[in-house]
This record gives sequence, structure tokens and C-alpha cells, in this order.
Amino acid sequence: MATLTLVIPAYNEAQRLGATLDAVADYLSREGIDANVIVVDDGSTDGTADVAARYTVADHPVDVITLPGQRGKGAAVRAGMLAADADVIGFVDADLSTPLDELPRALEAFDRGYDVVIGSRAMPRSRTLRAQSATRRVGARMFRAITPTIAGLRGFPDSQCGFKFFSREAARDLFGGTVIERWVFDVEVLRLAVHRGYRVAQIPVAWRDHPGSRLRPSLVAFGVLRDLVRIRLRFALGRYGAARRAT
Repeated sequence: MATLTLVIPAYNEAQRLGATLDAVADYLSREGIDANVIVVDDGSTDGTADVAARYTVADHPVDVITLPGQRGKGAAVRAGMLAADADVIGFVDADLSTPLDELPRALEAFDRGYDVVIGSRAMPRSRTLRAQSATRRVGARMFRAITPTIAGLRGFPDSQCGFKFFSREAARDLFGGTVIERWVFDVEVLRLAVHRGYRVAQIPVAWRDHPGSRLRPSLVAFGVLRDLVRIRLRFALGRYGAARRAT
């Protein structure tokens, strides 16, 4: 059986991280899945790392990585993915917006030869259990409209779902070669995965918006646009290297 590591990026999540880790432990125990959990504390100021350090999941202490300051979700995910050493390494949001009930579908895709498996809220069988606010839905539509043109990522109508899994090889290669540290790191990782010829599966998932999300579209729009342009320029300048796998 393939080994599994779950990476949970967290910034000031002390209040709800305990419930998340309880849910992860209950699910893995119920399903008989032996997995390691890494919580990456993105420079929190509320004791997030202390909460994580008190937990044991699947008979393994939760590993905690603490970044020296708040660098962004992308930086936190990258640190956890590169620290993991399992056959399959994935990251999930600290609020479990996509429940772990979707995990078997993701793992099954690796059995079919995929290197990267991402949850997508845009597939016909996906379910939205609680929708985002109208403002955030408008922002998401705008993001989907500009991403193919600016960053060159096509064929992924939902690049931002926080439910993504990678083979060990793909995780080390992709996260070892990316630089975006904040909101659109997913776009960079997926664009690089396509560029290097990895097989990427998109799976339908259930998803629930949780109040208290750290993302504020009105405050981050400039940063998102800047990083999309940065991805485009880095590819144009050959900074990601040539494709290294047959497509």
C-alpha cells in the first residue's frame, strides 16, 4: 500500500485547527489509512504551532514546521511538500473545505497512473455544499477568465481548490522548481506540471465555504495579477527549463 502524507498550511488557525486534526484523525482511523500529517505554521501569532504539536494522528505525532514569518500559503505548502517523504503527498486546507471523504477517489487515480491529482469544483459531479459570497464568486469568475491569457494555464477551470495530491517524484520536482509564495502558487505548480509532462487528473469534489477565510479579493487583486504576470514572464524567459518528460 502506498504511504501518504497530508500537509496542512495554517496561519492563525489556533481556534479551528484542533477540530480539523480531530476530523483527520477520526477519518484515517475509520478508514484504516496510515498517514503522516505535517502542519506548516505560516508565522502565526496565536499559538497555531502549539495546538498542532499536541496532536497525534494515526499513531504518529503531527510534524510541525514553523516559518519565521508570514510568507504566504504557497510558501507554507512548498515547505511541507518538500519535507514529506511518502509515496503520495497532498495538501488540504486548514478548514477542510473539501472533506477527506474525497480522498479515496484521489488515491485511486494514482493507481491508474496519474502523477498529480487535483480536486475541482468545476466538474459536472462536483457539489457545492455552501457557496461563497456573491463578491467572491464574481472575483473567482474574473480570475478564471484572465488566468489562461496571462499565465498560460488552460484546461483547468478550477486551479484553486485546496485539495491536491502528488507522487513523491512530482512533488519534489514541481515544488522544488516554483517560486510563487502567495495566492496563485497553484497556477504555477499546474502550469509547470503540464510543461514537464506529468499526467494530471481532475476529480469532482464536494466543497463548503467556511466563514473566516484569509483571502480578501479586494485586498489581494494587485498581488494576484502581479504573480500571474510573473509566471508568464518566467516561462517566456525559460526560467522553468525545458520539458523533461514525454507528454
